[in-house]
Amino acid sequence: MNPIKSLEEIRKHWKIFEDRWKTLYAFFLYTNEDRNIARYVREYFRELDQLSGNTCLIFLIDKPPRTWEEEARTREYWKEFTFRTWVWEGFTEVIPYDRSKAYEIAEFFGIFPNHIPCIVFFRNINERELLVYPLDNSWSDERLTREFRELFSAIREGCENIGDDNERKEQMWRNLERFIRRRSREQTIVNFITHPLARSVGDVFRRLLFRLL
Repeated sequence: MNPIKSLEEIRKHWKIFEDRWKTLYAFFLYTNEDRNIARYVREYFRELDQLSGNTCLIFLIDKPPRTWEEEARTREYWKEFTFRTWVWEGFTEVIPYDRSKAYEIAEFFGIFPNHIPCIVFFRNINERELLVYPLDNSWSDERLTREFRELFSAIREGCENIGDDNERKEQMWRNLERFIRRRSREQTIVNFITHPLARSVGDVFRRLLFRLL
């Protein structure tokens, strides 16, 4: 997992997503009302980093403050949270987008509003296919930890002895798709996989950067 915490930082670190040095890329998408998810990601950042390992680079899409009023709102937002473990200071310098902006971002990627909060996976910014893994803000920390353990274990299943990098990456993508399909049946979620994008993931991010920054 990487401490890329906003759309602005995506622009700064764009080269990371072009190098194909990871098997998968993903971002958390949630609103400022999904407080449990926002807290969990920050509090268990190290654990998520270990779970995703070299397989997947995960980042956040949050809103950095641009004025002193927004800085005050950011401090006020996090003041109400109780963190039980150490939290990297940079993660409390930004807050999740409000619902309207989060839904706008989701619409750019063809993600349904009822799939937020979620993790959105893609293979490379030049690809057009996404896999969406819905989360639930009401899940306990124990449930979230169990879900993430099962998710990243499923991605790696049967890939240890595949020597070819491209073949291993394709197998991991298939594993992820199969796992999300199974979860969608268990949770009666429909349309969990977005339709192929009309533009590449990178092009969608560029449009978002132009629109929201």
